[in-house]
Amino acid sequence: MIQQRMRINKFLSLCGLGSRRKTEDLITGGLITVNGTVMCDLSYQVDSDSDIVMYKKQVLTPVQNFQYLILNKPKGFITSANDERSRPTVFDLIPQRFKELGIFPVGRLDKDTEGLLIFTNDGDLAYRLTHPRFKIPKIYEVILDKPLRDDHKHAIEHGIELYGSITSPASIKPLNDEWTAVTITITEGKKRQVRLMFTMFGYEIVSLTRVQYGPIALGNLPEGKYRILTRQEIEQLKSLPN
Repeated sequence: MIQQRMRINKFLSLCGLGSRRKTEDLITGGLITVNGTVMCDLSYQVDSDSDIVMYKKQVLTPVQNFQYLILNKPKGFITSANDERSRPTVFDLIPQRFKELGIFPVGRLDKDTEGLLIFTNDGDLAYRLTHPRFKIPKIYEVILDKPLRDDHKHAIEHGIELYGSITSPASIKPLNDEWTAVTITITEGKKRQVRLMFTMFGYEIVSLTRVQYGPIALGNLPEGKYRILTRQEIEQLKSLPN
């Protein structure tokens, strides 16, 4: 059941317009109206019973039919609904029926990163999966051009400066004896974070693949394919700490 009053960014997210942070850009950009008036106040509490909220002249109502799926994103695809340079996007790999239900990617993977990408139109869940304060673990497999040095491993695990702040603790484990293949687990999602953590120390990343997001594992899902999450997987996601 949808609560009657809620912050406007949460309401827009429940209407399938994207994550709460993305919908804040729509609000501050003057693209949302409430009862016929442009609404730029991020603290506004929408009354879902009486307020008429519109975007692009369409009345918005919260989505009741939530969808949850994962995609094994191939290298070279943009995590976006469209691209001004006409490059392929992850939405090219998702059936139209899901797009019409307003699904969107939970977080992003850069063009050269492969692996697990969650899609949903459940804005509340997307918020909990992406906000740093919830510390949802994400696991990546990294292939490096040379062995990872112990001092570099220690530095990355204990936090390095990135975008003006220190990264949260990470965990690195070897996948081979040479330490040229490792997994890294992080609990935040700064832009190109994993890639930068290694390239800052002079490593070239041969491949970077996200293999797990919270309790959801990529498994043997073929590259470029998607699957709908099972009821058990959805319950696991919804049981994550609030």
